[in-house]
Amino acid sequence: MKIAIDAMGGDHAPKEIVLGARKAVETFSDVEIILVGDENKIKEFVNDNSRISIIHTDEVITGTDEPVRAVRRKKTASMV
Repeated sequence: MKIAIDAMGGDHAPKEIVLGARKAVETFSDVEIILVGDENKIKEFVNDNSRISIIHTDEVITGTDEPVRAVRRKKTASMV
């Protein structure tokens, strides 16, 4: 099963998101995780697990962005 996760969203991101992804692939042998976000920040916490991959994005949609405007303007954000 493949699961895509916005690695830049949430408290203490991307560290806590990546640690959760690592735990998931350690626990479940049939899971592959795709982390979406700033590759340089994510790589810092990813070990050499072949079942975790990264899709780089240049922008982040923040909690203060207006949803419709963010989707229209931030075409390369981790949530789009």
